[in-house]
Amino acid sequence: MNTKLFATAALIAAAVSAPAFAQSTNGNIGSVGAAVNYADVNTRAGGDHGTSAVIDGSVAIPLQGAWTVTANGDVSISDNDLSDETVASGAVHLTTKLGDTVRVGGFTVLSRPSNDTLWAVGAEAQKYLDNVTLTGLVAYGQSNDLDADLYTVRGEARYFVSDNFRLNAGAGWSRIDTNVNADLWDVNAGGEYKFANTGWSTFAKYTHAESKDLAKLNSDAVKVGFRYTFGGSLKDRDRAGADLATASDLFGFGVR
Repeated sequence: MNTKLFATAALIAAAVSAPAFAQSTNGNIGSVGAAVNYADVNTRAGGDHGTSAVIDGSVAIPLQGAWTVTANGDVSISDNDLSDETVASGAVHLTTKLGDTVRVGGFTVLSRPSNDTLWAVGAEAQKYLDNVTLTGLVAYGQSNDLDADLYTVRGEARYFVSDNFRLNAGAGWSRIDTNVNADLWDVNAGGEYKFANTGWSTFAKYTHAESKDLAKLNSDAVKVGFRYTFGGSLKDRDRAGADLATASDLFGFGVR
């Protein structure tokens, strides 16, 4: 318990000190954040709830021409009735812009949930309208310890009330193929507001997930936190490709 609390404090300290580091990231755009996630999970066998601390970061690095490499990752630290695991996840995206309004590309992710090793590859696309970003992706992955194949299709819409105020909503379907096949659905809604004349923002997200196949799983999660953005506004960050899907976004196993 004390070890995990110490680790959480260290990670939050790193997030708070990130703005000084971010000043040297010339030409790149991204963010680093810290949050608390509360989840309430119910199944046919009963229910439980718990809170975890989450640290996340992302950066979009322009390459030659219209190409961009995006790296993002997060660490979730839990010590509750749902889990006592520390889960580290990361993703790398390679995308290109077609004109000024479309971004397409692919990604690979790696995660370590519950002492398992989960990896995935996928394809993604974004359409940029004036104040709206539409995102879609498909992915295939495997859970090595569970010997399971994983599939997902996800979509999201982001509406920018202003360059520094974003509302978003999304939905996803995931399938687990193993000894017992299961479908999982989830929907989410959230937003982020960046304070004037500063890189700091606050964000929140609600996610509901359910599966009739997984012991009638029904879960609700709320995530709230703060974030520091370097290199531009929230809209700049979005259009630069710094807000692409994370490993925790896939398969309905997490929220961002």
